[in-house]
Amino acid sequence: MIDLPRGVRVSDSRIEYGSEQALPLIVADTAQCRAVFALQGAQLLSFAPVGDEDWLWLSPKAVFSDGAAIRGGIPLCLPWFGVNRRDATLPKHGFARQREWQLLEASSDEDGLVLRFAIESAPDEQARFPWMYSAQVVYRLGRELACELVICNRSQQSLPLSFAMHSYFAAETAAASVQGLGTGDYLDNTQGLAKCRLSTVQRFDGEVDRVFEQVGGVQELATGKGSLAIAGQGCDTVVVWNPGATLAEKMDDVAEHYNEYICVERGMAFADELLLAPGSCHRAHMRVWRP
Repeated sequence: MIDLPRGVRVSDSRIEYGSEQALPLIVADTAQCRAVFALQGAQLLSFAPVGDEDWLWLSPKAVFSDGAAIRGGIPLCLPWFGVNRRDATLPKHGFARQREWQLLEASSDEDGLVLRFAIESAPDEQARFPWMYSAQVVYRLGRELACELVICNRSQQSLPLSFAMHSYFAAETAAASVQGLGTGDYLDNTQGLAKCRLSTVQRFDGEVDRVFEQVGGVQELATGKGSLAIAGQGCDTVVVWNPGATLAEKMDDVAEHYNEYICVERGMAFADELLLAPGSCHRAHMRVWRP
């Protein structure tokens, strides 16, 4: 482990969240914010600027177990998003969110906190996914949240790449809405990815699982207690998701807590999927702030 700056410490999920297993965590308390990261997935679990509530939702039923997805925060889904379109037997949302990343950098100054994590494809992935890749993510946290993700193709053949910064934002679903979804054209994952059009702002009165392709720009999420603006570059796909009550009953790590969050995810998926040439990299940047 690298040297950590003042206000940043190593902890584990038993201490911070009362879990049965002790997944390693990095906890930061700075003059600007408080943040908690899991080394598994390089996943930001919690982010609260000083004097503000947590912008992210972490399920009270989240499972902290080696190799199991953690429900909440900002999982990094790569080198593909959702069900792999070439091999549906591969794990949903890729390998990276369930593997431990390496912490390369941690620093804190008057502008905020910077943490950099890295991962490389594992040899045991090659039999099922014959491409090699590497990824780094840099979080910059102060009065706002910024996440820069760089994914590189280390193979001798082009890499089919899709990904998402799968952000769970704390929100009251009954009062929540999302604006800034481009033309409103979307793929509805509750209807077999049927093409549909949104005629007004996005609201949540049941299960919502919608993919807005080639949107980019800025989305504004009304949470019921305020608003968050979400913008990005190199991450033009916007996925808006909440399972609603019926589906949530079947999700042990959500259940009755479904009405506490909205996912507004930025990435490149479906029509925005990339074909990354050998040796090349793709850079995506997401920024979240109070408008």
